[in-house]
Amino acid sequence: MASTNQSASPQRWFPWALGGLVAVFGVGRFAGLCNDLWLDEIWSLRLVQQLRSPAEILTRLWHDNNHPLNSLWLYLVGPDQPAWAYRLLSWFMGTATVGLAGLIVQRQYQQLHPDETPARAGVAGLIAATLVGGSYFLIHFSSEARGYGPAVGFGFLALYALGRAPERPASGWGFVYGLSCVLGLLSHLVAFQVLLAGLVWSGVKLFTNWSAWRDRLVHLLCWQAGPWLFLGLYYLGFVRKVQVGGGPKLALGEVLGTLSAFSLGFPGGKGGVGAMLVFLVVTILALVLLLRRDRAMAGFYAMGVFVAPAIVQMFSRFGLLYPRYFIVSAALGLLLAGYALVRLAVCGRGRMGLMGRIGPIAAGGLLTGFLIGNGLHTGRLVRDGRGQYQAALRYIAKRTPAGAITVSSDLDFRNFGVMDYYKAAVGPAHRLHYYPTQQPPPEGLQWIFLHRLDESTPVPPDALHDAAGRDYQLVRVFPHAPLSGWEWYVYRNLDPAILPAEPR
Repeated sequence: MASTNQSASPQRWFPWALGGLVAVFGVGRFAGLCNDLWLDEIWSLRLVQQLRSPAEILTRLWHDNNHPLNSLWLYLVGPDQPAWAYRLLSWFMGTATVGLAGLIVQRQYQQLHPDETPARAGVAGLIAATLVGGSYFLIHFSSEARGYGPAVGFGFLALYALGRAPERPASGWGFVYGLSCVLGLLSHLVAFQVLLAGLVWSGVKLFTNWSAWRDRLVHLLCWQAGPWLFLGLYYLGFVRKVQVGGGPKLALGEVLGTLSAFSLGFPGGKGGVGAMLVFLVVTILALVLLLRRDRAMAGFYAMGVFVAPAIVQMFSRFGLLYPRYFIVSAALGLLLAGYALVRLAVCGRGRMGLMGRIGPIAAGGLLTGFLIGNGLHTGRLVRDGRGQYQAALRYIAKRTPAGAITVSSDLDFRNFGVMDYYKAAVGPAHRLHYYPTQQPPPEGLQWIFLHRLDESTPVPPDALHDAAGRDYQLVRVFPHAPLSGWEWYVYRNLDPAILPAEPR
């Protein structure tokens, strides 16, 4: 009876503990919703507003900023809604991802270590949920009106389905897996990594679990035929027609360093190199541990984290690299990190003294550092958002006489797109008049805005001088939190004939 109670115990406390983590990290993600939309979100919204019906999301809107499932949500929400409403789909799927992470790793741990107590599997699930829930990289993209958060969420649902029925060639979970893959692809093509990883899982299962050819055929039809058939049709009907909107070119090392730093809670910038090394060591170690116990599971993670993104980049025609394109690798890597932390915590079990405690102490210290580092990044997102665009426009309106406000910037496409969307922030007493960068008015501008993407971009100077010899002084910086948007550096014309001086 004691054994029975021990086995049943995690069933009582685990759902409550996991639900608590989901609630906590859901609130944290919601706090990230309540700030200004940045350019790519505005761009997506403007594209959708040109459509006459939802069907045109796939039949007309062939643009890489169109993430179909997110675009459908933007279409349904409609124009002139608060920013958080456009981000609700990402928030919901990002929050669900936390719970799925806990369920996935709990079940995987039970399958890998049937000789250990169910309580330890529950702890493994909670640690994984904490890593996925607390990672700033995932928080950021599950509080943004784009398709990356939903792609990860549906990818996790597909992985959960794989874990629910690994020994049966035909199962209702095969339908869940296929539907999850389809919705993931409609969220963003990064979900293709999950399809490749799932195919590896199936390949291993074909030759280790089922000897009869009929069982193998049933497995392929139930688990893989549907999502791969959809992918082929989706590619022919939509993906191959998509045009790239453009953007800054980043080196692969910089991209992976940024991804690792903001996933693990390291400082940005130079901290990315160390974070990338830690990510590689932890994931490879976890893969080695998995390979000893379950080759199908190890194959899934190896393909999903490392091989699939490499294949995608080799054959992709899009060319540009950004950290968000590797979000599936980061999310799956955090599941591996959760498993590695639990194995570290139990490595000294049965030993007396310091050797028996060093594993749990080390695991607890690493988890604490992870939460502190990512908490600092998340706090900055809540405080600064993806840019303080409305605040900047209200600032110049307050310091400009009623009437037209003349303004320009260092890059028309980025800055005008945001200013035009938020132009109502200047209030009814003003009209925002934006002049292209190379076409200022003869009398000069009242205000100039320079933008800065991140720490790798040079800091703008304290003063500017235009071609006519007019002087502009930096008066305010409006910061932002990485990984989306930018800072605005606001410069004021010092000529009192153009812009009267502020009273002291």
